Amino acid sequence: MNKSKGYFYYLLWILGALVLVYYGNRFVGMMEQNPEKVLKISYSLIGNIVYGLVLGAYVSLLGGLPNKRKFHRPLFFFVVIPSLILMLYPVLNLYLKMPYYSLYKDVAAQEGYFYFSMLCGLGLMKSLFGSR
Repeated sequence: MNKSKGYFYYLLWILGALVLVYYGNRFVGMMEQNPEKVLKISYSLIGNIVYGLVLGAYVSLLGGLPNKRKFHRPLFFFVVIPSLILMLYPVLNLYLKMPYYSLYKDVAAQEGYFYFSMLCGLGLMKSLFGSR
């Protein structure tokens, strides 16, 4: 096997990560400047959730390109579903009276929902696909 393929892949991955972080931060900044809301959800929250999901899915590519494989149930049910709920907790609180919301705000005070959405994107890619 030619080892230069591995080096080239990681070089492309880091360049892609730089581009994604640059444009992702611009996207989040643009969303934070918009004071409007969609269905009571602020654009800032939407921007952070979408950016986190995309960045988490991209981080999963660090292990290699995805290929089809059997669905990994434990990862999906014990990582993806809880992180999805924690990611959407502020949105759910707008429509339903969610328990322990003040505790959630303390835990996720500094952009915690971004990390929950990143974990959700990473876990989703890893539970659905294997790497080459």
